[in-house]
Amino acid sequence: MKTIAMKKTLYTLLVLLVSLSAFAQQTTVASLWNNAVEAYSAGKYDEAAEAYLSIEKSGQVSPELFYNLGNTYYRANKIGKAVLYYERALKLDPSNKDAQNNLQLARLQTLDKIDAVPEFVILTWIKNIRSAISSDGWAVLSLVLLALALMLMLLYLFSRRSRIRKLFFILSLVCFFVTAVSFLFSLALASNARESSSAVVTESLGSVKSAPQTGGNSIFILHEGTKVKILENVGEWYKIEIEDGRQGWIKANDVEII
Repeated sequence: MKTIAMKKTLYTLLVLLVSLSAFAQQTTVASLWNNAVEAYSAGKYDEAAEAYLSIEKSGQVSPELFYNLGNTYYRANKIGKAVLYYERALKLDPSNKDAQNNLQLARLQTLDKIDAVPEFVILTWIKNIRSAISSDGWAVLSLVLLALALMLMLLYLFSRRSRIRKLFFILSLVCFFVTAVSFLFSLALASNARESSSAVVTESLGSVKSAPQTGGNSIFILHEGTKVKILENVGEWYKIEIEDGRQGWIKANDVEII
């Protein structure tokens, strides 16, 4: 009996310590957030960025945090970092209109004007629809539509009039289809949020080489704020591709993963 009582006491103490630790962390994050907001309002952008970065290091990331960091770096005229954090905000929440608009403003400040390879119109249309809602939003919508589809199927089974039965059957099939699409959109967005295949040039200049070595031929130059796709990693080098299809190798410390 004493052993059981001791185990319960230890468990209670452990839960209490975890709760106190979580509360302390939340208090620290709230304090850092307030400090960042005050520093930003006062035009002290370096201090604001430092406070927001401390929150990021604690693991308490969110679209709002990345969006505020993007704004802070934009005000500090650090365009590469601004683009990076707007992209990170959109990675977590593609439906964030403010981040989308500010990202476009930041891109206007970049030096590299790259003509992207044209994308299939229908694919662009599908991506735009998918990005209209967050991953969680699509997941919730899929559950609601699934419930509606099941209800319509029950109405179909218990209806007596043939026309109404046919209507309920067609509507249930449509709901099942949209449910599947919503679920796939949710999975795709969640997968995009976890992947690390894109990066942004954060140094003022990034020399792209023909081979992953310092002595390789420089085939073109990228400036801060340019987004790249990472194809391969060899030591301290990334093989990248830019929007017009050109490829090459860039030093890993010239870019940051989105």
